[in-house]
Amino acid sequence: MAFHPPGKIHDLIQTFVIKFLYDDLPHPPATYLGDKLAFRTADGSYNNPDVPDLGKAGTPYSRSVQQANPQPRNQMPDAGLVFDTLLKRKEFVKHPAGLSSMMFSFAALVIHSVFRTDHKNPSINLTSSYVDLAPLYGNDQETQDKLRLRDGRGLLYPDVFAEDRLLLLPPAVCVILVLFSRNHNYIAKRLLEINERGKWFDPSTLTEAKRVKQEEEIFQISRLINCAWFASVVFSDYFSAILGLVRYGNSWSLSPFGEIRNNDHSLFERGRGNACSVEFNCLYRWHATTSVQDEKWIQAQFEKVFPGKKPEDITVKDFYSTEAVLEASEPDIQHWTFDDLKRQEDGSFKDSDLAKILHDATEHPAAAFGARSTPHVMRLHEVMGIEANRSWGVCSLNDFRKFLGLKTYESFLEWNPDKEIADAAEKLYGHIDNLELYVGLQAEQTKPVVEGAGLCPGYTISRAILSDAIALTRGDRFYTQDYTPFNMTAWGFADCQRDPNGFGFGSTLGRLILRTLPNDFTKNSVYTWFPLMTPDAMEPHLKKLKLLDQYDLKRPGVTPGTSAVEGYVEVGEILKDTSKFGTEYAARAKEVIKGKGFYTASENGEEEKKEFLGALAPSTEAADAIGKYFFKKTTELIKVKSFSLVGENVRGVNVVRDVLKYVPIYWAATEVAGIRIKSKESPHGAFGEQELYDMLGEIYTYVFLDVEQSKYMVLQEAAKGHVEKLLHHIKGALGGPVSNRISIAGLVGTISGMFGSKSKKDGRVDFLKRLFELGHSTDQLANSILAVMVHSVEISLGLTNIVNILLDADQTASFRSQAEDADAKEFAGLEAYVLEALRLDPPFRGVYRVAKENTTVGSLTVTKGERLFLNIADANLNDDVFPNPTTFDASRSPKEKYLRGDGAFKCLGREILSRAIVQVLLGILSFDNVRRGPGQSGKLTRFKDAAFPDLQFAYLNDQQFATAWPSSLIIQYDVPGASS
Repeated sequence: MAFHPPGKIHDLIQTFVIKFLYDDLPHPPATYLGDKLAFRTADGSYNNPDVPDLGKAGTPYSRSVQQANPQPRNQMPDAGLVFDTLLKRKEFVKHPAGLSSMMFSFAALVIHSVFRTDHKNPSINLTSSYVDLAPLYGNDQETQDKLRLRDGRGLLYPDVFAEDRLLLLPPAVCVILVLFSRNHNYIAKRLLEINERGKWFDPSTLTEAKRVKQEEEIFQISRLINCAWFASVVFSDYFSAILGLVRYGNSWSLSPFGEIRNNDHSLFERGRGNACSVEFNCLYRWHATTSVQDEKWIQAQFEKVFPGKKPEDITVKDFYSTEAVLEASEPDIQHWTFDDLKRQEDGSFKDSDLAKILHDATEHPAAAFGARSTPHVMRLHEVMGIEANRSWGVCSLNDFRKFLGLKTYESFLEWNPDKEIADAAEKLYGHIDNLELYVGLQAEQTKPVVEGAGLCPGYTISRAILSDAIALTRGDRFYTQDYTPFNMTAWGFADCQRDPNGFGFGSTLGRLILRTLPNDFTKNSVYTWFPLMTPDAMEPHLKKLKLLDQYDLKRPGVTPGTSAVEGYVEVGEILKDTSKFGTEYAARAKEVIKGKGFYTASENGEEEKKEFLGALAPSTEAADAIGKYFFKKTTELIKVKSFSLVGENVRGVNVVRDVLKYVPIYWAATEVAGIRIKSKESPHGAFGEQELYDMLGEIYTYVFLDVEQSKYMVLQEAAKGHVEKLLHHIKGALGGPVSNRISIAGLVGTISGMFGSKSKKDGRVDFLKRLFELGHSTDQLANSILAVMVHSVEISLGLTNIVNILLDADQTASFRSQAEDADAKEFAGLEAYVLEALRLDPPFRGVYRVAKENTTVGSLTVTKGERLFLNIADANLNDDVFPNPTTFDASRSPKEKYLRGDGAFKCLGREILSRAIVQVLLGILSFDNVRRGPGQSGKLTRFKDAAFPDLQFAYLNDQQFATAWPSSLIIQYDVPGASS
């Protein structure tokens, strides 16, 4: 362009370039920095910073469609007559696609989020025009303040919500809202525990000003995340039901939020706000779908409010006066109740009471849309809707269809082919162009159950709700430009994302239910994952998809809770008494591992363990050899994974990510299983380091940890796949295809080909021969080797905790001193250091046991079947057993008083494991002046997570989900004379 001569061509090129570059950015900007705009306001204002009142609660409804056909009020048929002729339910017809009453309870929550007509001034919408959970948080600051505990933690009072209209709706609507109320508090607690930016503290330690600031930040971020959960449910479960995708096992979801460029490179609009229109207010009157049970419930409430009266006897004036009386008599928000439920002492509802309402709503079929389908008890609601339609001067049905680009109806029969309905409508309205929007939408011919149809309302509703969904969400700045990990924190951003590969075809509602009612819904129940469909309707679909065996169709019962045991004596006795207390591991292991041999999750585990460890390390010398491998691998990985600082004789290494994670799995994979790991030297290995670590971590998590219920089934499938792959390679390293017995000749040949070193080859052959002589089959031996591999990740975690303690200056000096003074063959002092470090900072907080019979342990009475969490971490801080329990003291004895769980010590035994850990520590300290890296990089970032009681600490993985496995801690060391 610069070298082109001036003239028309030059000007055209220049104009194109300027337009192209100008369109790179939005004009005006879509969002700004600062706390004022970072969070949702209580009333929805400032969603569009340039038009702050757009969509604000208390502002007028918008109008979407120009009225073209005259509809004079004095020529319209009486609203009550219209109801009695075209809308009043003739008989109950079950919803054709199998939608449940729960579906329309959730729909009511969506509808009440964006519509609340002011009865004093019907042109005003008293709620915001955004999907912002206003029924939970309120429409103004005054209401929102009534919900908040304001203790510096960003919490709501237990089980509260702001929308009093919902108290008059079927109770499932309120229950769903309570779940979101609980979810808010769950989110707020996690945010404070994780404390991603390190700027929040125990509120009791803060000044009033700092406490108020912290309170506001946590509350507002929690609200953003919770609203995103709500939107995620809308675009997963709700839309899946509306479009009928759930019937096909299809997990696709509409995603309208992202940046889109037009063909001319300009940005396609998003986040510019929204104002709900009167036309769509008319569209969302779905009273026809009311189930038989909900109709009875509404009838009962009607009779309480209007005793002795029929629906046709009640006027709008009666309704308003009664509403005013009810509002005046309402208790404060913290004491609201519904369906006669009683609040508990802490203000919350009983889980079982809430769950029963949801179970019932899932079982009860919704009714079909259509003419003559609305219950008689809803007559006043419909009359008020028709009258509102007229007072707003809303367009006709044909005007609305023309606006949407649909064909206008030419006759009543085209609108509804039922001759009786069409004839009645024609006699009321005269001409099809006179058919008013409200009535035309409700009594229109309904869509059949075909691909793409699940809601099955009238055709016009079916088309229009998709447009409205996009307008409501794509126009919302907090679901578009400001939907970021920074605004919501990295954990919060990840927490509210829908997982299309999750169980229940990517159900988000199922995750919410299991999070908030964990003991009353089960991990594989159709009530959990498909509550918007009845179980009877889902059964044939799951059967057709060949998935019926994965889901439980029965109504869920109550799962007993878990009792915590913290006393040293009680914990110790229960750990020892395998005759009265069993583990849950064997049952889980059987789901993914077939046959004998996985001895850490086996009923005969102790005997199998003795045999396996006797073959693996039959002597102290053999255990020492294992330890030497750990030393050598540690130093090797540190050298390979280190980086240099410019201009200094200093190197650094992420000792957790690149060393401690991998040393144990290298040993377990190469030395025990005979599986080669991919590296520069071995590019054709079976697995990469991180790949193998992740596989083993997922198997360990599934079998041995208290898995988050919503992720249980997905993790089970992942664990199955990992086990299958690993056993394939393990058996391959045992001499080829699976056989009933190991072939010693084949075994020797295989190992000879794998390893160049004769000592390596001979050592592993001897170990496997010893097991073979005990009569172990290939399958059993492979499972035992798999057990060692799986527990290697726990060794990595234990090493991380010990090294974290070792890096404290006084502990480093103490351990160095013991290492230098100890006899080379005597590890007692160094082993004591390891045991003491693991007492103060164990890999896991405790383990679970299930009572096999009624029994008494110390001061504890236990019932058969009761699930116990043995808090080993707290028991090991008992000051009677461990004087000054929080002080590091490696001289404590005897070693047997240290309580240990079911992990790596059980898998490998104390002798092997202690030697291995000691050698890793010696390997790290063989480098000069080992110390923590500077600032945050030298800290082990972790947090206490009340949601996972068996974890001593939780970490965030690369996807920002809570996990047991650490990821980062950088150390530095000096390299005298080294050049950068």
